[in-house]
Amino acid sequence: MARTAAPAMPPAMAEVKQHTADEVLAMMNRMPLFMTSLDESDGADGSNAELDAIRALVYEGTRAEVAENFRQQGNEMARARRWRDAREYYTKALAAVRGEGEVQRQREGKGEGEQLEKAGLVQELDGDGEPDLKVVQVDEEAERKKEREIEEACSVNRALCNLEM
Repeated sequence: MARTAAPAMPPAMAEVKQHTADEVLAMMNRMPLFMTSLDESDGADGSNAELDAIRALVYEGTRAEVAENFRQQGNEMARARRWRDAREYYTKALAAVRGEGEVQRQREGKGEGEQLEKAGLVQELDGDGEPDLKVVQVDEEAERKKEREIEEACSVNRALCNLEM
């Protein structure tokens, strides 16, 4: 009875087989999904492009959307009774609504994409590699109302955190 040869390994797996286990763990630790610490970098300048991209997503959207994201994270921390972390998220939500501090600097650092957003345009790619512009209508009054509601909720929740600490 003749034995058949095992199928060849996929190229990506063959590449991994060339490295030791410690090298594979170090490579995986540079990918945000597998990170065990945030001080890993993969670039010559000490940055990690994937991690920077994920961090930038926190500041995507309107001021109300960014603030709502921080408020929800604060609520999760408050449920877990992690009052300092919750207060930090509520503070970031308030800064996003008010357009101040680190949140504003992060949003302004986007450059052209931010200018398009302010002009009511969103840039997206449809697979052909060419940027397409899509007009987005924003109800300014509804947006301001949402911002006020988030600001009120975050102010109250932040006060609760201060009382609980």
